[in-house]
Amino acid sequence: MGLSIFVITVFLGGAFAVPALVGPFYQTNDYYTYEEIGDYLDGLAWSYSNRVVLKEIGVSYENRTLRTITISNGDGRPGKNVIFIDAGFHAREWLAHTTALNIINELVVNYDKNKDLLDDYEWIILPLVNPDGYTYSRSDIERIDWRKNRKPSGNGCIGTDLNRNFEVGWGAGDASDDPCNFQLYRGEAPFTEPESQTIQRVLLELTANNRGKLYLSIHSYGAEILYPWSYAKETIKNYKEHLEIAEKAIQAISKTSRPSKYVARPGNAMYVAGGSSMDYAYKVGFPLSFVWELPGIRGNEEFKFYPPKYLIRELVRETWVGVRAMAKNVIKYYPTS
Repeated sequence: MGLSIFVITVFLGGAFAVPALVGPFYQTNDYYTYEEIGDYLDGLAWSYSNRVVLKEIGVSYENRTLRTITISNGDGRPGKNVIFIDAGFHAREWLAHTTALNIINELVVNYDKNKDLLDDYEWIILPLVNPDGYTYSRSDIERIDWRKNRKPSGNGCIGTDLNRNFEVGWGAGDASDDPCNFQLYRGEAPFTEPESQTIQRVLLELTANNRGKLYLSIHSYGAEILYPWSYAKETIKNYKEHLEIAEKAIQAISKTSRPSKYVARPGNAMYVAGGSSMDYAYKVGFPLSFVWELPGIRGNEEFKFYPPKYLIRELVRETWVGVRAMAKNVIKYYPTS
């Protein structure tokens, strides 16, 4: 695999101490397991302890830990505004996890190139929302298109679509009340799933003190940057601000060597879908809330959810160009006081 970590074991008092993870190197040429993602985060926390903090924020149904990484410039200044990013709501969207890892790598390892994004802001990133579903999707070729989590849902079936399990517009539009629906089961009620409950807690914590300014959820595929609402054919008050910031990201991507053709539009442009995290984040106080749908095609090659490994680097680097442009405008419009 492309993710490597140097390990140093220290001999103390006749016994070997717990190995310390140092010197993490992230390479954009593979899809990493839940365990490898955890090892990489541990390595960052060890090597960049003045700028990186890991936090256990919850556990999945199958008892896998959900962890965020908080990235700062290490100046210790309290009360900075926050950009919150998550990825991997849907198990089969493997590129989303890898994209989140690349964003982390840019902010931590390539700090000198991107420190302007951390002067007055902190970034909190959850690179894998649905570790159970993701692990299951990797376990067998017949399971690769699994989308939901792995909690039993009723009628002998398993899994809830976590991005239909939030309370804003829950059950509306493109959401199913059938526990055996392969993709879109909404759950028995809002926030029945441990993973969506975890996201809820984090979002409420960030809006309680008015620090959360940008919520960005990374998905695939479609080459779209979406903003609220998804649950109804209504227009949000600051839709022009959302559209402008999304278009700034698309303009930045258009200047890359082989750009994907993105569009920016409200989530309800194609169909109504209730219970999304994007709508919930906006409703509870994030002034800017987006879903970033990664590309599913490159040139004449359509790969949908599973880009070949040789394309990963190109795709995640392109996305970073857009995310960086988005963040710069968020920081400009919502400065930390």
